[in-house]
Amino acid sequence: MSPEGPDMLDDAFGKRPVVLFAKGGETCWMNTAAMDEYKFTPDACYPEAYWRLLGKVLGDRDFIVPRFKAYMNMLNSRGITSVKEMGFDDFYGFTDILAELENNNDLTLRVNFMSQPVGADADFTYGQKMRDRFKGEFLRFSGFNRMTDGSISQLCADLKEPYSCSPDVYCAQEIDYKKIENEVMEADAQGFRFSLHAQGDAAVCRVVDIYNKCRRDKNGRLVNRHSITDLEFSDPKDLERMGKLGVIAEIYPQIMSLYNRADKISMINEKIGTDRGRYYWNRRKMADSGVTISCATDLPLLIDDIPESIYHACGALFPDGGEPFNPENTLEVPELLAAWTKGGAYNLYSEDRLGTLEVGKLADIAVLNADVFNTPMQEIRNVKVCLTLVNGRTVYENI
Repeated sequence: MSPEGPDMLDDAFGKRPVVLFAKGGETCWMNTAAMDEYKFTPDACYPEAYWRLLGKVLGDRDFIVPRFKAYMNMLNSRGITSVKEMGFDDFYGFTDILAELENNNDLTLRVNFMSQPVGADADFTYGQKMRDRFKGEFLRFSGFNRMTDGSISQLCADLKEPYSCSPDVYCAQEIDYKKIENEVMEADAQGFRFSLHAQGDAAVCRVVDIYNKCRRDKNGRLVNRHSITDLEFSDPKDLERMGKLGVIAEIYPQIMSLYNRADKISMINEKIGTDRGRYYWNRRKMADSGVTISCATDLPLLIDDIPESIYHACGALFPDGGEPFNPENTLEVPELLAAWTKGGAYNLYSEDRLGTLEVGKLADIAVLNADVFNTPMQEIRNVKVCLTLVNGRTVYENI
């Protein structure tokens, strides 16, 4: 934000808090009143920082209900029928709105919401209340979520070996693994699943170490369905450990859509080098290690698009094309579709009623307008969803 930005907004709006987000929501302009009330600045314009503002937005029923319905319609148009929704802390009362929508049969998505501690530590009493309250077909509480490290590009991913460009740096941010472990162990003891976001190989390793201390069945697999999200750069040995433990991988199959090929490869080579770069987005090793894979998008960073995910996660292609990047790490098309469907249902404890087309299961179905198994990879992004059913009801149609 330019130096005159706050002054201009102060002059225009006075003591009324004002935040103007740029497209994508990663930068913003604020007046002084907004910075005083919401306790963040344009230099920290990301959701975990502006949670106080989210509380106000989610509590504005006249604003949020139409927006949420439009959000559901948008996802339905992309073939999405169920989501794992992040809600900071106690979701700031938005669960009451969700309950009202469910009671009025207005939900066209099955919402499995998680609590991500931001303003306070994980609240397991709240989790118990939500688990007891929401047991219907459309609205359920799905456990807890936390961030661990950050991105490699900002030197904030936690690495086993130092960054190539900064030999003394393993991670440029502090990570309270002990606090994370204590929360995971308490959640596990109370029967909640935990999802931990990890990008660097050391972070992935530390998370697997934590999950290794959780309750396991007679086969040595986790009792609760804990997961790791993102897994940008991982050690193959830790992916093998995930498979043995039953840790779920929540991957971003469209993540390559955010970058052009030259810039991303240049960043990888600069930060970790070509040798370690071989293990970037290693979904092949996950599948070969028996890891259950579930697709995610980290909305609003990415908007769900199944054909686009095939182009990137199966074709290993950046938006601008060129040679595939680490093609040996990709999934096959049937594996990726299984991750969107069967894997996602398992991740949300819904495999008994969703995820596959079987007699007795609920009719949540997305229909595409082309055969993605035989469409050339260069044309796959032109494929569109033409019909979406939720519970047997048409929620989107473009035929």
